[in-house]
Amino acid sequence: MSLRKDKIFLITISVMLLLLASSTLLFPSMTNSIITGLASIIGLPVTLNITHVSFDTGNREQLDPVIVNGNNITIRIPVTYYDNITMNITTNKPTGFECGYDWYINESGNIKSVIVNGTNISWEADKSVKNTYLYFEAPPPLIISEVTYTGDSYYEKTITISSCCALINVSVNVSVSEDYEDYTLYLIENNTLINKTGEYHLQVSNGRATFYSFNLSNKTFRIQATPNATLVERVIRVGGGGGGGRGGIPMLNYTPTQPFFVEPNYISIITSAQGPLKANITIYNLRGEEKTFNISFTTNFIYDMRSSITLPHKDFAEIPIYMDTTGLEPGDYTDYVYVRSGDTEERVTVNLELLEAEEEAEEKTPVQEQPKQIIIGEEKEQVTREMGVKKKSAMLTLLLVISSLLLLAGVVFLYLRKKTKIIRY
Repeated sequence: MSLRKDKIFLITISVMLLLLASSTLLFPSMTNSIITGLASIIGLPVTLNITHVSFDTGNREQLDPVIVNGNNITIRIPVTYYDNITMNITTNKPTGFECGYDWYINESGNIKSVIVNGTNISWEADKSVKNTYLYFEAPPPLIISEVTYTGDSYYEKTITISSCCALINVSVNVSVSEDYEDYTLYLIENNTLINKTGEYHLQVSNGRATFYSFNLSNKTFRIQATPNATLVERVIRVGGGGGGGRGGIPMLNYTPTQPFFVEPNYISIITSAQGPLKANITIYNLRGEEKTFNISFTTNFIYDMRSSITLPHKDFAEIPIYMDTTGLEPGDYTDYVYVRSGDTEERVTVNLELLEAEEEAEEKTPVQEQPKQIIIGEEKEQVTREMGVKKKSAMLTLLLVISSLLLLAGVVFLYLRKKTKIIRY
């Protein structure tokens, strides 16, 4: 009994295809090494990526409430393993959560430590578990800048919140002045004020303003308020006041002899930033004639302002204050701006509280799973697409195996139908 050379060739090719497809399913890392190794030997730029694990960041869960300037947040992300072997896995940190720390894996109650090396994380994975969770700590969002303008005709606090992770249902609790009313919350985007008072549930009580239910990475908010009746009565009795550049002369009664006023009369800046800062004051001319105003200032952190300005009757102008915190030690600093016209002078107090740069919060010890509180689903569509690609790859491999088996079966079938040949010598 013998086989023709073409039959031997077909059988050999079929067996090789079958072995290659089987090894791809059973030993993906070995296949990766073989293919890339052979390619490098013959000088071909070939790269083969085998998926061992995937993170479903679209279904990540926040296990702690997210409070600005609050405590760390424990986050867990669903993990899917591929294959059934135990192996060491090294992969990138989940996108958008590179600032996380204290990483660990919980494989059905078996907590495993995760080694961090830059943006990579590594651990020994029991891939027979299939579905598990990756846990880590994220630092809380922080107020990195807080600027407050206090005047007789308006109140304004602007805060900038920064977070290294995308978080949801964030809440804020900040101090505000109690001398005002009709508080309004604005989100600042592209130099545009967007009213979020109702949507973010702004509430002001006992000198505290709270709002919540917003998502963030980095956002800037502004709280504005108007003077209450008590403040208006006080301004009317003593004269003075101002409007901080709100457009026109503020609608308060001023004494007829008052030549001008400046708003705000107090500026508070809280920041940890090293570098240039800018604030503004507004000068209102109440005289019946054009008047020149001379401006001077102290120089603890203010380094430049214009020295004078001439304003027509009932006109106003916004004057920038240029400051620089470079080289200053953390602490409280105060400067003054003086605006003089004739024998009348008004003073604006500018207070700077320079904070230390925030350090990473202390890490938590890995603990057993906590009850789910918040679930994020913004990235499901992207994850679904990625899973679809993986399924297509698996289907192609399966199709290759089936094709090889059919080809091998066909060759064997044709051979068995062929009569036996007797070779005589």
